[in-house]
Amino acid sequence: MQANTAECAITQDSAARCRKQFHCQKYCTYKVGTSSVIPLSQSVTLHAFMQQRPCHLQVSLQDRNLGKYLEKPFINAEDFIRFLFKGDTSSMPKPPQKWEQSLTFKTFPAAANEMAKFIGDFMQHDILQFEDTGSKTPPGHIVDTECRPDIIAAFQGYWNNGVAPWLFIQLAGEKASKKEKSEDQYKKAISYLHYLLLARPDLHVAQGLLTSPSGLTFLLGIGGFGIRKLYVPWNGNDIHESLYAFIYRLYKPAYFADPSFIRTEPDGEQAKFTIRIKCEKDEHIAEFSHIYASNPFGTRTHVFSNLNSQDPKGITVLKDQLCRIGFDEAKILKERVHSPRPVPGIVVVGHNEFIDTLSEGRRKHRLGLEDRGSPFTSIPTLRTLLEVLFDVLEVLRYLRCECKVLHRDVSSGNVLYIKNSSLSRDIRSDPRNPNYPIYFARHLLDEKKDALETSMLLVDFNLAEYLEAETSPKILRTGTPLFIARAVERGGPVPLAKRAFVPAIPKCPKEYASKHSDRAKQFPENTPDRRIQSEGIQSQGKQPKWRHELEHDAESVFWLLLYWSMVAQPQQLPKEEIDAGYWNFLTGTYQSREGLIAWFSDGVLPDGVTHSLYNPMRGLIADLAAILGVDRHWVPKSDPRNHICYVNEAFQRLILKFIVDHGKENFMDHEVDVTTRQPEKRTQSPFKSTTKSQALDAEMQSGPDAERKEDTDDIEMDDT
Repeated sequence: MQANTAECAITQDSAARCRKQFHCQKYCTYKVGTSSVIPLSQSVTLHAFMQQRPCHLQVSLQDRNLGKYLEKPFINAEDFIRFLFKGDTSSMPKPPQKWEQSLTFKTFPAAANEMAKFIGDFMQHDILQFEDTGSKTPPGHIVDTECRPDIIAAFQGYWNNGVAPWLFIQLAGEKASKKEKSEDQYKKAISYLHYLLLARPDLHVAQGLLTSPSGLTFLLGIGGFGIRKLYVPWNGNDIHESLYAFIYRLYKPAYFADPSFIRTEPDGEQAKFTIRIKCEKDEHIAEFSHIYASNPFGTRTHVFSNLNSQDPKGITVLKDQLCRIGFDEAKILKERVHSPRPVPGIVVVGHNEFIDTLSEGRRKHRLGLEDRGSPFTSIPTLRTLLEVLFDVLEVLRYLRCECKVLHRDVSSGNVLYIKNSSLSRDIRSDPRNPNYPIYFARHLLDEKKDALETSMLLVDFNLAEYLEAETSPKILRTGTPLFIARAVERGGPVPLAKRAFVPAIPKCPKEYASKHSDRAKQFPENTPDRRIQSEGIQSQGKQPKWRHELEHDAESVFWLLLYWSMVAQPQQLPKEEIDAGYWNFLTGTYQSREGLIAWFSDGVLPDGVTHSLYNPMRGLIADLAAILGVDRHWVPKSDPRNHICYVNEAFQRLILKFIVDHGKENFMDHEVDVTTRQPEKRTQSPFKSTTKSQALDAEMQSGPDAERKEDTDDIEMDDT
């Protein structure tokens, strides 16, 4: 019987189900890359999120994080074994005086299996089996990686045709090859730990190794931290003792595992976990399906869907996430956001607890969420998209101005879509006593709709900041690649261009002005264009210290709109490819996205940026980009466009006006296909006059799964 954690086991029956479910014909024939982005029009709840397979963009973001980890070697074998057992090796059975198998590069699997059998027989446990898997890809990974570890260790009940599913892999390693550089082989070995931590949320530490002709490197991948390693030559005096202790820890993970995970078993193409939830007065045990995983050496986020829709505790979604010490997401949501009254469009926490891990400077927050939604990319029409983004801007504004909270990670993973929008938790607005300065898009367009009715749900406040906290957060630059504001990614204001024009404040639609007369006065629409010159900036004296602010979260909304618009393929219309150059610039560095803003501001949107059905959007995209053309940092303080709410205000006016102007046109309600648009199979720059860095970046990109090359070592990136 396999010990999955220190206190639990998996039965032989579940092993049989694993073989049946993970090796069915349907699963074995599924390949990554059937589409490059998540299908847009699948209307699913968060419970069914994994029915939409991970997109190439998401997989590439996982790949980008492979190089983001700390590394701390062990001093020697004694230090290594002390870490494995916290200094107490009394529970480990005493090994024999001599092993039959010698321990060399060629004999490693046989020698490891001899030790594993000895330990398994002593513990009366299923035998752990080490195998050289060759070119076989383990099935059943949460992000559908196709990486192929050379060496896998799994218990005998879970092997089938020379491979075991990721859900039951205990160890993944690399075997050195003369064809590859040692540095590349080491990176591959680390990548297996990266993906093992994604697949195994029940483990705090993933175990791996790298074998080479000279010796054996033991690897420990610690969630939220990085890598600890020990190299021992094959003829080293400590190699047998170290390997024996290393294998024993695979049998009995102890503090390498999270004891709240009671049971693990497959559930179709997903993993099902039975999890113990510690409530204030008692414990609650429930079954959850594993639906999302990201950033194993950083925030290490795992999301689970409750398989019991009628759970008495009201928990529909469970989120495990490593947060910086001193930060409490649940407290921000409960005490700063949803107090004294609940706020529509923002996730509600029904349960929270803390779990100890081995991550330095972080601890695991377990949140039970009461809301459910679908991925942002399941939004079915352009009209719905614009209404959702208008509402996101409204909520972000309310958070900043009323709650003194910045979200700081607005992205496609953190904005969910509610197909059947409804008002819950008694937050329906009362016209006789308006409790909220909030009016969502549907109400502005149709007063019969409730002012607080919305189809968006903002989640994941792990990187949020409470502005009135006594201490400022250590991480000042936060966000998700592609959606992060350019200034946030570069760590300072976007430089002022030679030809810097601030456009006139957009006209205020009457539907908007009737509800927000104060905003209409604060941002008068007769404010003309303004040219900003560097000489004028210098004469203003010392500029205020830069920081992440509301306009940066608003800029992320622009990238959300552009991303959806580029990949949306309308149903029953000819397929059109995405312009490769513009796709490369969207998925490139902040410099390349600055180029997009400059070109879009000038009205340069060639065919291929969006599907031709959405050509009317070009004007809206250009107008929104123009608002972002000059960083607020350079606008004089006396100008209303210097206000922290101005980008939200301008965006909301432009979006609402577009809906009003085009509301009766067919393209607004034309549903998008489950298949998305693909980039052209060529690389190019939109213009020959690109900078050297931009051109190089474009040449390095190859589509939605291309890896971005940038320096983000001190950015708290989260790929949710």
